[in-house]
Amino acid sequence: MIFVYIFIIGLPAFLIFLTIKKMRKAKNIQQHGITTDAFILNVTTRRMNKTSMDILTLEYTDTAGRRHPAKATVTAGKYRTGQRMPIKYLRENPTQYAFGDSSGYWFVLIFCILLFGFMIFASYKINEMVQSGNYY
Repeated sequence: MIFVYIFIIGLPAFLIFLTIKKMRKAKNIQQHGITTDAFILNVTTRRMNKTSMDILTLEYTDTAGRRHPAKATVTAGKYRTGQRMPIKYLRENPTQYAFGDSSGYWFVLIFCILLFGFMIFASYKINEMVQSGNYY
């Protein structure tokens, strides 16, 4: 039963770890990256319930003149095919890029923390139920 508790609590903890890692990576790219313009090749609009998001297919050129593909998710209608948008990439690894700020990760981090707290509570209640033998 201990493995079930480890899994129930460990999964949200792992998601928190991954989110913080991505936030730090994006912050590092924003602070130390080289700014360039990415060319928007394609805009695909996805509708989800009452909101819409655009998925952009981008291409940018590094200082060595090599082209790199990129993807971005932005508010619907903000960009059009053929436009340019600012993007930052790392000089030592031009395939790692970031755009805008990392504010989108805060929502995911807060959700994961709430999920982690809920899973701790659920594990406590499951353990309480198992210990008492009352399964109903």
